Amino acid sequence: MIATDTFRPLILAQAKARKVTPKLVVVKHPIGGLNATELSGRIDQAMEGLKEIIGS
Repeated sequence: MIATDTFRPLILAQAKARKVTPKLVVVKHPIGGLNATELSGRIDQAMEGLKEIIGS
């Protein structure tokens, strides 16, 4: 799951309530309203987090 840092506590609380451990990639908030350069930075951040999760 990919989410912004603003929603991280909500995701973790919901996961705890369901007794699961989420595989979570967190990027800086916000995503909406960004220009192409800013969005590209968020994508790069998400890719780095994904690499950590999958071990590549």
